[in-house]
Amino acid sequence: MSALTVRKIGAGARVSDWIAVPPFVHANDPQFVRELDLKERMRVAKRFNPFFDFGEAGLFVAYRDGRPVGRISAHVNRLHRERHDPHSGHFGFFCAINDQAVTNALFDTARTWLKAHDATSITGPFSFSVNEESGLLVDGFDEPAAMLMNQALPYMGGLVEAAGLAPVMNTYAFRLRQAQSVGALDRIAAAAKASGEITLRPIRVDRFADEVRLVIDIFNDAWSDNWGFVPFTDPEIVAMIRELKPFYRANYGSFVELRGEPVGFLLAIPDVNGLIKPFNGALLPFNWWRLLSALKNERIKSARIPLMGLRKSVQGTLLAAGALAMLASAFMQQARAYKLDWVEFSWVLETNRPMMEFARLLAGKPAKQYRFYSAPL
Repeated sequence: MSALTVRKIGAGARVSDWIAVPPFVHANDPQFVRELDLKERMRVAKRFNPFFDFGEAGLFVAYRDGRPVGRISAHVNRLHRERHDPHSGHFGFFCAINDQAVTNALFDTARTWLKAHDATSITGPFSFSVNEESGLLVDGFDEPAAMLMNQALPYMGGLVEAAGLAPVMNTYAFRLRQAQSVGALDRIAAAAKASGEITLRPIRVDRFADEVRLVIDIFNDAWSDNWGFVPFTDPEIVAMIRELKPFYRANYGSFVELRGEPVGFLLAIPDVNGLIKPFNGALLPFNWWRLLSALKNERIKSARIPLMGLRKSVQGTLLAAGALAMLASAFMQQARAYKLDWVEFSWVLETNRPMMEFARLLAGKPAKQYRFYSAPL
């Protein structure tokens, strides 16, 4: 039998081995989009990722005969512990070859690390926070993932369950195609606009930092009762502003206002996965220029809406449906102007019935399904 070992980054495993796992595992997956290596390095570096202001993590790589064939993080999120469970423990970044022994070794290592950090349960994947790539893809493998969404292979969910974890929550991604009709959406939006009670204004690019802070203020209120919610911290907001600003396009987001006060928002980002797929993880020497040129010349064929919500004071009121319709209708008009092939709404919790119904109205059945797993320790 070939030798199997699991090593922690900094204690026998290298960051380059961690980065090498997904492209090796997905070598024959035509839908796989390799993340930029620079981004991957920055995400696990304490000095760059604000997660480490309120959390700590162990990063582990599995080796078969010296080759990296799997990876996992074990981490504790103190904000989650304060809000939900003082002994919660999380895993993330799970990726492995189709080998149960490899998966078992990774989860055994993660469990050991979490027990040593006062955890009584393991839940995930969160990479690292619920506000980042979260959930394991379990359906919808026939298309590439959108930007900042998890990528997986069909066997991976089975590996996780065989390692002793059980499903606890599903989330969904919906894709509205260029050819799909949004007549019902536009009619609801027009009726809401005609009422005169709510108005729409675009996110101002010239005040982008302030506008993102307002977005997060509404988001933290709107999502505060949702499963697994952890509010964005100020360092996370600063990091988000830094990451989104180069990609943000005019008219890719709006606020909805009630008597002049913002009560809801929609924020979309160009989906650059289609652009970076040929880069094979590298920005140098010329891929950075290709990426910026494509963004400048609007050569983007898809977009993702990662953030959307209404303040709790508006949720469940007669204004809610009209406000959401106005936000979505305005962006879909922009999507048609940019000639986007599709727009993804992701992700939507299965327990969020109003948003699930709204997404189905827009796009029909989900394009992708993601799953969270948990087990006691």
